[in-house]
Amino acid sequence: MSQETNAGRMYAGQPVEDRQRQRRARFLESGLTVFARDGYANSSVGAICKDAGLSSRQFYEEFTGRESLLLELYEQIDRESREAVAATIAERSDATAIEIIDAAVRAYIESIGRDPRKARVALVEVVGAGPKVEKFRLELRRAWGALLASAAEDAAMHGEIPPGDYEMRVLAIIGAVNYVVDAWSGSDPRPPLDDVIHVLRRIIMGAVTA
Repeated sequence: MSQETNAGRMYAGQPVEDRQRQRRARFLESGLTVFARDGYANSSVGAICKDAGLSSRQFYEEFTGRESLLLELYEQIDRESREAVAATIAERSDATAIEIIDAAVRAYIESIGRDPRKARVALVEVVGAGPKVEKFRLELRRAWGALLASAAEDAAMHGEIPPGDYEMRVLAIIGAVNYVVDAWSGSDPRPPLDDVIHVLRRIIMGAVTA
């Protein structure tokens, strides 16, 4: 990936760094489309460039290959969804456990599930995409585990759920939630979101109160 500094340079009346950001955004958008449509294993740099309307030379100025593009997409999608959930939990510190669960699940689905491409890439295509991607996926899953375990511990302190070791429980929750969200995101027509939230609430409460 090119690390050249272009601050202050202009091209066709536009700062070069702005054009580079726009170009990178186009590759990310096209990567999202192609990975979701064709599957990561069956995708190609050529297909991504064709969708973006850019050249392979321009692609390799931004990314070292498909894997680096996938990693950046995955990090971006996961970060946005985790920040949405964390903010929702923080805003509802005085709410009941059920109210927090409903709001957090809604925030997660709104962030990652409304665009079926995001759900497909972040929940399906990253699995088995290679050792580097798998290592990163496990790191992000641990971050989710820490966030959810902390929320469960807070609920236990308020007497809403029994105290316990939530580490394994939240890992089970993550798997169940992601499976349901991926299925919902790709459905046509989609079931009502409130119905999905109700199902996931029951799964989550069952896991943390068992």
